[in-house]
Amino acid sequence: MDKDSPRALAGIRVVDLATTRAELAGRVLADLGADVVKVEPPGGCEARRLPPFRETDDSIEGSLYWASVGLGKRSVVLDIARPTDRAKLTALIDGADVLIESFDPGYLASIGLDYATLAARNPGLVYASVTPFGQTGPHAATPAIDLTLEAAGGLVGLQGDGDRPPLAIGLPQASFHAGVQAAADTLIALYERNRSGLGQHLDVSMQAAVVWTLMNATGYPANINGNPPGTSEFRNDARPTLLPGMRPPKTLQCKDGFVVIGTYQPGIGERTFDGMLLWAGDEGDIPPSLAQRGWSNYIVDLTQGRMTVDEFNAGYDAIAAFVAARTKRQLLDGALERKLLLAPIYDTADLHRDPQLAARDYWTDVAGLRHPGPFAKLAATPIAYRAPAPRLGADQALLDAPPSPRRNSIRAASSASPFAGLKVADFAWVGVGPIISKALADHGADVIHVESQVRTDLLRSLPPFKNAEPGIDRSQFFANFNSSKRGLRLELNDPNDLAVARELADWADVVVESFTPGTLARYGLDYATLSAKRKDLVMLSTCMRGQYGPERHYTGFGNQGAALAGLVAITGWPDRPPAGPWGAYTDFITPRFGVAALTAALLHRDATGHGQYIDVSQIEAGIHFQAPLVLDCAVNGRVAKAAGNASNYACPHGTYRARGTERYAAIGATTDEQWIALAAIVPFTAPLAALRSLDERIAQRNAIDGELAAWCAERDAFEIAQTLQRGGVPAYVVARPTDLFDDAQLRHRGFFVTLDHPVMGPTPYDGPVTLFSRTPAQLRRPGPLLGQHSDEVRAQLNAERAAGVAIKRSG
Repeated sequence: MDKDSPRALAGIRVVDLATTRAELAGRVLADLGADVVKVEPPGGCEARRLPPFRETDDSIEGSLYWASVGLGKRSVVLDIARPTDRAKLTALIDGADVLIESFDPGYLASIGLDYATLAARNPGLVYASVTPFGQTGPHAATPAIDLTLEAAGGLVGLQGDGDRPPLAIGLPQASFHAGVQAAADTLIALYERNRSGLGQHLDVSMQAAVVWTLMNATGYPANINGNPPGTSEFRNDARPTLLPGMRPPKTLQCKDGFVVIGTYQPGIGERTFDGMLLWAGDEGDIPPSLAQRGWSNYIVDLTQGRMTVDEFNAGYDAIAAFVAARTKRQLLDGALERKLLLAPIYDTADLHRDPQLAARDYWTDVAGLRHPGPFAKLAATPIAYRAPAPRLGADQALLDAPPSPRRNSIRAASSASPFAGLKVADFAWVGVGPIISKALADHGADVIHVESQVRTDLLRSLPPFKNAEPGIDRSQFFANFNSSKRGLRLELNDPNDLAVARELADWADVVVESFTPGTLARYGLDYATLSAKRKDLVMLSTCMRGQYGPERHYTGFGNQGAALAGLVAITGWPDRPPAGPWGAYTDFITPRFGVAALTAALLHRDATGHGQYIDVSQIEAGIHFQAPLVLDCAVNGRVAKAAGNASNYACPHGTYRARGTERYAAIGATTDEQWIALAAIVPFTAPLAALRSLDERIAQRNAIDGELAAWCAERDAFEIAQTLQRGGVPAYVVARPTDLFDDAQLRHRGFFVTLDHPVMGPTPYDGPVTLFSRTPAQLRRPGPLLGQHSDEVRAQLNAERAAGVAIKRSG
């Protein structure tokens, strides 16, 4: 990557006070070109002490975790508890655009570094605070670690095998989600500042960030008065199937590992089942009668009695046998050729030899380390890794530079939404693209969501449905991802509708799309065509594998994305096939990166008048959520494996069965103080209670887990959590979706927002992760009915065309 290429955030100074709760916030902003100054305490920040380490260097300069999250930052050392050092920090902040911090609520205020004090000196400051539960509320001071936050947000309870305790993903995730969310929202606040001249305070809740990883699970309580099938109180049942006795969908073993295969989605999943058996028939592995049975409508055939469960199971068993005889590479090649929902479960070694990543020049060497590459490819302002993670205090001279206070002119001290006036043509469907455009809509943009009735959005056919009655306008899955938008029905194969689509794209400032690469070019809706007379157009395309490369046409969703990004491989039990994250997991990683990239492009447009094209691959973005493990493989040759709930960062670290049906408490201790507090409550045997270091506890992990599990088994999960929290121990009930609606902290933040849907009536929607102090996100309308606003949008386009403003820019 050309280190001299333009940077989207050139001239933006970020002061990074984050702990490990939000290290990715500064990292993302540095990737996009900001000058990020990491302020570290004497001895260095906590991330420098986290594994994995180089085998030849276990010092604070050898941490590969720090090498990942610190990439591109600069380092200064200050003891902010000392008045003299605090004065130096204040001077640094006076000249900054952004401050990121993740201390416990109230700490910075206690030493005079709260938002109000600093904004009085620097009115343009965007001050982002990332905390476990938010700045205020009944759980604001509750001790927490990633595990307990992932439990509090509902993710852990949906993962794992039903006959064992719920599972966390194999690398802490809550901090990564919250960090990237903070970066994206910081950029939105900076975009608004370009109009008002004012900064604001951003209150980011890690718990709320986790709730946004639950896919469709939060839609079940209000719409069917329960939890998703096969989860929560029913998690020990066989994985849900259409009819009793059916083979459940599962990970399949192949010749050199495992694959995930999607066969339960209506339409494309059924075609995958049919395609797998046709492929097996073509290879001569099964009798022609089985291959040609006709499986592309098996769901309807089963429910209407045209197919028996035994017939289905015979087909499923044939697929399993076919997969078992082939390698991951052979199966992926076949999936590409036949457009099947199948993905090999890549481990970190597989990622390094992946031909698609190589073809896209993904891997980036920085100071001898092979890092995952850009989370998005921005054509005009490409992400460039200019420097490795800094050595401690490498940039101390910055503190001696003359102060340069920001001179932000206040232009309009209003509460207008950040994207008010921004026009967005949304040609995306399913998850990633719609969630990206939803963020723009919730922050004030006029987003027109284009849909086809011939090829209906898959989410409209998936539950939960209002009162469990299917219908294209009754799916909360779809509605939740498309709040605040207007809906326009267009059939691009109809010349008249295609003309409207082109007019809509000309009307828009931003186009978002998630078609298979090359599709829009056939309709004249590609970036090259649309931008020919629109130098300021910003367009984002998202797909599984990116817009170019030999596997660009790969078909899949976030389930397959998590497998190809390596996240399935690290989630599960060491004696079983990988269980993987809940649902379409990369669908909830990628939008945070996508919003950051798109808003950075809009900031660049503000500065230059020029738009650009953004290529977002779900797999490339998803890899960043296990980047330290990818570095470990590159440097040390260690391949990360699933390890249950065992962790290198905490002990104990697990989910423990409590009284009641499938009730669990998540408990963890990262620090010696937390362990001492836990041992003061739980009557561990003397040798365990006397342990005083994480390494000692990890060596006795099984004994600790055994005694803690016995203690929990006699108690109520909520009582366990409350008792331990009061004692200073990170703990939380493993929340079910129904629990989230009763969660006192989420209620305090007003997280769930009720909107009155034309068909489903008043229904709660997932709300914002971040509370903006001046310009809060607002869910302005429920997800649209199919084509609900078609007449209104067509009339608007006609009126603007008549007024000569529809195509408003040229040259």
